[in-house]
Amino acid sequence: MKKILGSILIAGVICFILIWGVSLIKCEILTYQYGKEFDTIYKANTMMGEIDYLKVLDYSDTSARVYYVSINKSGGDILKFSKKNGQWTYEAWERTVWAKGGSASEVIWPYWWHFIYGGL
Repeated sequence: MKKILGSILIAGVICFILIWGVSLIKCEILTYQYGKEFDTIYKANTMMGEIDYLKVLDYSDTSARVYYVSINKSGGDILKFSKKNGQWTYEAWERTVWAKGGSASEVIWPYWWHFIYGGL
C-alpha cells in the first residue's frame, strides 16, 4: 500500500513539474520573441510605476496579456493590450496579482513563486 501511495505521489509531482515546465517555457519564449513590443507601452496606464521586468503570458495577432513586476519587486500586475492598425494599444488593467503594500495576494501561473515577494 505504501508503494502505491508513494508511486501516486511521485507521479503527481512529475505531472506538476511537466505542466509547469511547459507553461514556463511557453511564457519565456513569448517574452523573448515579443517582450520588446511591451517595454514602454505599459506607461499608457498612469497607475503603473517603473517596472523591473515583464513576462508575456499570452500573445496573438490581435491581443496580448503581459505580466509586469514593479521595480524592487513591489507588485505584480497583468495588463491587456490589443493591436489596432498595426499598433499595440493599452486595453485594460486585468488585475494586480500581488503587492508588498495593499491587499493583493494572488498567485500567477506559471510564476507561482512570485507570491513570496508580496507575502501571501
